Amino acid sequence: MLDECSLYTPLVEPQEDGSLFCDLSGCGPILDILRAIVKRNYQVSGQRARISLASSRMVAENALKRSRLPEEKLYLCVKRRETQFIEVLPGREEEFMASIPLEEFTAITAQESKKLKRAGFSKVGELTGIPVTRLVALLGEKGIRLARQCQGIDDRPVLGLYPPVEISYPLVFNEGSFTRVFIDIQIREACQVLQTLLEKRNCGCRIVSLEIKAADQTMKCENRLKIQGCRAEVLTAVIKGLLDKMEFSQIPEESRIILAEILSLDWEEQDLFSFLPCERNDSSLRIEKVMGKLEKRFPGKVLLGQEEVRREKILAYFDPWRLNGVRH
Repeated sequence: MLDECSLYTPLVEPQEDGSLFCDLSGCGPILDILRAIVKRNYQVSGQRARISLASSRMVAENALKRSRLPEEKLYLCVKRRETQFIEVLPGREEEFMASIPLEEFTAITAQESKKLKRAGFSKVGELTGIPVTRLVALLGEKGIRLARQCQGIDDRPVLGLYPPVEISYPLVFNEGSFTRVFIDIQIREACQVLQTLLEKRNCGCRIVSLEIKAADQTMKCENRLKIQGCRAEVLTAVIKGLLDKMEFSQIPEESRIILAEILSLDWEEQDLFSFLPCERNDSSLRIEKVMGKLEKRFPGKVLLGQEEVRREKILAYFDPWRLNGVRH
């Protein structure tokens, strides 16, 4: 199903619980795309798909996971053999979120929910009218984002994490804020997120691409790095350089950063005694097996460079009390 969703959008973000987020904006008729995905899911699994459609991932997530829907007509709900579909109507997100009990609100943990209940709150809507400073006092830094999330506003974009060898990060351009300063801020923030994702995978990328859509034109520029890159400052400099090369007469509608050829970061350290590279990964076990076989074939002749004289010379530089005749 990840492959199926990737046919329609490059922004597919799998979740640990088996669900996934898809950003379908600008990808064509959304309902037609959802029908195709639902049909394929039923053919493959024979199970009903549960889908929620909303303007932000926070609203979509809570619409899918809440136990009881509100009575007001703030949403469209359809149940069929192949799917259970709910769409939160545009402009009604804050009203839809207001009736969610705090224990079901996905933006906070169970412990944070209990803390808010002790402070006298029971539903999400009750948090929208209080000052942000009060939320910060109760929940710390998380209270700053929570004030917007309670209104259904989610600043987290849907990341393209599938296929695993590629990561996509969307950039949003608004007509009133399309300036180079604003774009550079977005790029820096995006690269901080990308660095975190790469560090979690212990990976780096070899190709950095920037894709921009303006009117009916799609422009793409890429840069192949000499070494695997994962640091935010490196990615930021590369992407800004790609942006400088691109020329467009109209304001871009959308853009995305693409990291490709993502490979694991294997590093080596020098073995001072053998003067041979000692790898810090699973290949060291294979080396031991090979050396064991060679030792059986050539007993007493395979030393891997670990000579006693060299060992003492090296240790003498670190231990001044070793009286072994080595001159410093």
